[in-house]
Amino acid sequence: MTVLERSTDAGWRRAVMHALRDPLVVLDADGAVIEFNQAFTDMFGYELSDGPFRPPFPWWPTEEEDPEALATIQGLHDEGLSRNDFDSEVPLYTKDRRKIWVHTSGASVDLPFSGQTAKIRVLRNITRDKQAQERRAAAARVSAEFSGTDDLATLLAVAEHGFELLFDGGSTIQIDLDERYLFASGKNLSVDDLHPEVAAGLAGSPSPDTVSYRRGILLVPQTSTIGARAWVQFPRPRRISTEEMIAADLLAQAFGLAIDRGIERQRSADKQANLEQAMISHRLVGQAVGILVERHRILPIEAFDRLKQASQNRNLKLHDVATRVIETGAEPENA
Repeated sequence: MTVLERSTDAGWRRAVMHALRDPLVVLDADGAVIEFNQAFTDMFGYELSDGPFRPPFPWWPTEEEDPEALATIQGLHDEGLSRNDFDSEVPLYTKDRRKIWVHTSGASVDLPFSGQTAKIRVLRNITRDKQAQERRAAAARVSAEFSGTDDLATLLAVAEHGFELLFDGGSTIQIDLDERYLFASGKNLSVDDLHPEVAAGLAGSPSPDTVSYRRGILLVPQTSTIGARAWVQFPRPRRISTEEMIAADLLAQAFGLAIDRGIERQRSADKQANLEQAMISHRLVGQAVGILVERHRILPIEAFDRLKQASQNRNLKLHDVATRVIETGAEPENA
């Protein structure tokens, strides 16, 4: 075959690659990128001109982002170079470091005229499916925690951090007894403290809308006799999936039952006094979370998980662990 024919053949193959809707990457026998198509560029933001690309690829997680996933992907990549087929699910990152879950599959092909073997990898974005799985698992964990505690301070903290984890936003919890009580970011708020959008969200009604971009999601337990609801404010407006609505409804019911149980735990005790004591305890938990966030530069949910784990391991109430962290400055495991 002449040089012109080879060029034409290469151009034809490149045209086929770029016509594919799924991202596709071609690797040489050493695992370096030979080519990828426009669908890959559209998904991850990288151009061939940004290369050359050799492992570890920039779309892999870094050691700081996810060391376990990085080790897994490196192992799969090395294994895939010696196999004829390849199939796995892995987390990858866009150029602006946005996490995407992909299903990747591929095969080995012999390159004409060179005698070399190339590895073809076809990627499919499964982020929504993966997020749905993770959300279901997280919702089950939070619901189990709701059913496993009747301490109001612990319940409020679990709800606040659980809602934020599940729906990726800041949560505000409202409980109505003889007066209205509001909780957010480990603090007790007044009505005047609420941002107008949060106030409007709490005053609204749940909506089945999965098309419009929305500011947040409202959880209203139909089972609660107390009058409890929660609003999760998104960092930016977005659509709410059917899966999220199902999770929100289930969590709302579990939360409502738990609130009722917590307030009625001591039937002879004054409900108002019971809730006011929970408010004090909740504020202490928020302060302890803030201390750990500042000290270790971690996320609030990670700080809360440390407090909760120490509470369980040491058979202490959550607010007792928080108080010791505040008063002694010790770590939750040692306070």
